[in-house]
Amino acid sequence: MFRSKEKISHRFLAAFLIVAVIPVAIMGLGLYRTAESTLMASAYTHIRTIARDRANTLHSWYEERLGDLEVLSRTSAVRKLCSDGPAPQLQTAVTNDLLALKRGKSSAYASIHVVALSGKVLASTDPQSEMIVTGMYLEDLKNMQAARGPVLSHLMQHSNRAWYIHLTVPVYGKDGRMEGAVFSVLDALGTLDPILSDKTGLGKTGEAYLVDTNGQIVTRSRFLSLTETANRRFKTQGIVSAISQKQGISIYRNYMGRKVVGYYRWLPRFHSGLLVEVEENEILAPVRAIRITVLTTAALVILICFLASFMLSRQISKPITEMAEASRTMASGALDHRISYSRRDEIGTLSESFNSMAEDLSSLIASLKQKELSLKRAYDELMQTQQQLVQSEKMAAIGELVAGVVHEMRNPLSSVKLNFQIIGRSLDNATALREHYSIGLAQISQLEKMLSSLLDYSKPISLEKIPFRLETVVSESLLQLQPITGGREIAVTTEGTVPDVTGDSEQIRQVLVNVIKNGIESAGPTGKVEVTIKAGAEDSDGPLIEVLDNGPGIPRQDIKRIFQPFFTAKKGGTGLGLTIVKKIMEAHGFRISIASEEGAGTVVSLHFQTTEAKAK
Repeated sequence: MFRSKEKISHRFLAAFLIVAVIPVAIMGLGLYRTAESTLMASAYTHIRTIARDRANTLHSWYEERLGDLEVLSRTSAVRKLCSDGPAPQLQTAVTNDLLALKRGKSSAYASIHVVALSGKVLASTDPQSEMIVTGMYLEDLKNMQAARGPVLSHLMQHSNRAWYIHLTVPVYGKDGRMEGAVFSVLDALGTLDPILSDKTGLGKTGEAYLVDTNGQIVTRSRFLSLTETANRRFKTQGIVSAISQKQGISIYRNYMGRKVVGYYRWLPRFHSGLLVEVEENEILAPVRAIRITVLTTAALVILICFLASFMLSRQISKPITEMAEASRTMASGALDHRISYSRRDEIGTLSESFNSMAEDLSSLIASLKQKELSLKRAYDELMQTQQQLVQSEKMAAIGELVAGVVHEMRNPLSSVKLNFQIIGRSLDNATALREHYSIGLAQISQLEKMLSSLLDYSKPISLEKIPFRLETVVSESLLQLQPITGGREIAVTTEGTVPDVTGDSEQIRQVLVNVIKNGIESAGPTGKVEVTIKAGAEDSDGPLIEVLDNGPGIPRQDIKRIFQPFFTAKKGGTGLGLTIVKKIMEAHGFRISIASEEGAGTVVSLHFQTTEAKAK
């Protein structure tokens, strides 16, 4: 029955899609493609027209500048100055003519100079630039003599990072020989930029710009500042094609990484490539409405088809489908699922029986789950109690054994020590035997110390937990350690508001005394020990105490064994200090960790928990 419903609904939906959705989608897609193709063709033509207009405007600009300088080069004063050489009155008159031309075309000319064939500046609007002009002029002079006429240089950056272009026009004497030249420095930003930065017809994203043979943008960019384009070379498809002296229009990604429709061509006169680009998204914006309309219509038709097929299939096979779905849902574990069907027929009676059976089954399984939870909880408690009893028995047995062994060893050890002391009274301080006597007595003391530590380790820990402040315990620990600090000051730093900790403060003080003492011994007489109390840390649920020393550190291979009983790297150590520290911390439910690097010191971290954190 359930498969029958699936087939019926699918057939209804397939019929609606074939009749309505597919024709609408095909028609809309065809309309969109046609509009897109027409719009792109129009954009190609428009961008070509703008590029040709900009190229023609640049050509007109060049002809105007050339006309200005040719008129100036034909004046009698300029020709006389070039043929006869410097004369104060003549230089003044020519300079005034140059200044008049610069003022009249102020946005075009950065400076104008009359220069002899030797490179000497005869008259100039900028007398301070004689050496610079001479260097640039001599290079352009060679090109001008070879071309036998005016020369327009490459666009180039001067020391101020601005782009300039040089126009040099020859000055001929009466005999027709070239006797000098009018050399002008044209400001690209002040002249070419206004031509190319005109955004008419380029919309919100279009721009026209020039690039030199190295791929540098030499006019103002619409998207980047002059500082950003000063030293960068770009290799977009359009720029590479333009400086390769190709001409055309295509779709590619511009120097900003955006997809554009771009026209490119080489301008031989300016030794530069011209590019005109408009983003493809802006060009295609008008046809987006068509695409949105097509998609919206298709989505609406599909939705109507789904609703129609759903309603029809629902009317035909709803009762049987609900029954099948309810059985599958209950089989997956959702026993609270019920059938909502109220028709008073045979299927209605079957639905009521099904719901009654589901209710009984749900109650039975819920009861079994509750009993299972109770049994699991009781089992966990029993296992925990058993583990505690086994551990207590083990520790009691170990404690009894260790206490007996220590007692039996202390008696003969005390007798040995007493006899050593009696022998020592009869020894002369200067004899070699006195040295052996001291070594033996020190070893007896070491054994007594080890037996005491072993006895402490074997004792079961009994905690008297009360709330206390970590700052107070740290102060008491440092006070207890004063006899071994040698007058050294141990810095204590508190970070944040440290909450109270619940535990046995005496036991925690023993922990701190042991850890700080280790740090003092590791740092040595001239070393440094610091204690930091933190309100919390990323890897901790509560306060944290860090004891740092700048001693030699712990070798990496020893870090893993540092808490093992009887492991020690100190001369005369018992190897039980850190073992007892870890035992006390774990008895409280706290943690201890050690980070060390050879030659850089050691950090011992004591991680505590507040009462609220433990409850969580």
